[in-house]
Amino acid sequence: MKRVKKLLTLMLAVMMMLSMTIISSAAEKSAVITITGAGEGATFTYAQVIKADTSKATGWAIVPGYEALFASFGNDEQSQIEGYIAASESARAAAIKAANVSTSDVFTNPMTVSKAGLYLINGTEEGYDYNPMLAYIGFDDKTGEEKGLVDTTIKAKRTPKTVGKTVADTDKFVQVGDEVTYTLTATIPYSPKGSQTTLVITDELTGGKFKVNAAGKAVVTVDVGDAPTMEITPDGNKLTIDLASLIINSDDPKVDNKYANMTVTLTYVAIVTGTEIENKAYIGNNPATVVKSYTGKLKITKMNEAGSNPSVALAGAGFVVVNADGKFATLENGVLTGWVDKADDATIITTEGSDGTATVEGFDANKTYKFHEVVAPEGYKINPNDVTAEWKPGMADNEQIAEATMHDLKLSTLPFTGGKGTAAFTGFGVLLMSIGAGLFFANKKDKSVK
Repeated sequence: MKRVKKLLTLMLAVMMMLSMTIISSAAEKSAVITITGAGEGATFTYAQVIKADTSKATGWAIVPGYEALFASFGNDEQSQIEGYIAASESARAAAIKAANVSTSDVFTNPMTVSKAGLYLINGTEEGYDYNPMLAYIGFDDKTGEEKGLVDTTIKAKRTPKTVGKTVADTDKFVQVGDEVTYTLTATIPYSPKGSQTTLVITDELTGGKFKVNAAGKAVVTVDVGDAPTMEITPDGNKLTIDLASLIINSDDPKVDNKYANMTVTLTYVAIVTGTEIENKAYIGNNPATVVKSYTGKLKITKMNEAGSNPSVALAGAGFVVVNADGKFATLENGVLTGWVDKADDATIITTEGSDGTATVEGFDANKTYKFHEVVAPEGYKINPNDVTAEWKPGMADNEQIAEATMHDLKLSTLPFTGGKGTAAFTGFGVLLMSIGAGLFFANKKDKSVK
């Protein structure tokens, strides 16, 4: 009986050892694929496209349905696998990208797999296109056995579909003629040699024009690595920025682009020509990033003397606009066009209607302006004191307005020759002369009778 118990105990120990060995082996037959460099909103799908097969010459086989990935590397499965192994990383990436093979199984990053081989991973993210990625899960070189799968990490390679566009806070409100500096950012795509990767950004203006140098070119500063400043001739209100030089390393055509996945910052300047300036930048047919700057209005109201009853609005008063530097505004159709040194050379605006107002556009809501009267309404005299236009608080960006009110005094009454006062005195004098003459003749008659 004791021998049976010993035998059972021995068998139980062996079974426990085998069980632990199986568990250990199972635990070792897995590896983790980790993707770095992806955006926070990225999602991935995957498929195993090459699997281990010891019956094949290379020890690998292409998973059915994914032959198109390796078609360019040889004439049959094994030569294709050999060609893929022998090719450079750039050639592999270019071929896989050109094949454009889809996947459907969800990949969780990081993800554990249990089979050695090659995995195709496709990524999606709003605003970006991802290059297809290949992750290789290999055997442990020390054992050469499948139980020693090795973890791998791959870096996501993405191409931006949208750009970032900003304007400084100080350029949110502008006046006609101001210069506005735009800052644009984009991610430089990874481009394996042999692939046709481009990065062309189109920038369009409404209500403005690109500032150009003496050669008629817009100057675009490029902030990434040692990339040089670019000079580009605008096509009307459109500027096309081709960043091919940042994708292709012209110094060494065998090397992939050195700026891959880096952020490039571009800056350039536009001049405000309208009452609202809109700038939009986009890549291809993808949604544009839009930024706007706004001008404001100035309004003057002309009234009779302050405290008058009734209070009367006055039409026919002429004004010029003065800025903080003492310059006078020129206008066209009520919109600012420039500044001059003399009031005589400025554009006069005239109050109209029953409300006695005049309004002009194209001014900066961050600046101070005054109205200077140059023509008084009929029956009134010019007010020598300029009035400041006050910007109304709480207005929408595109409804900025500054208002001012000026009062005028009536002209003084002047005496004139031939007026009613002179006629009265003349009549009174004639009356006195008539009475005197009557008395004279009456006295003379009395003397003759005697």
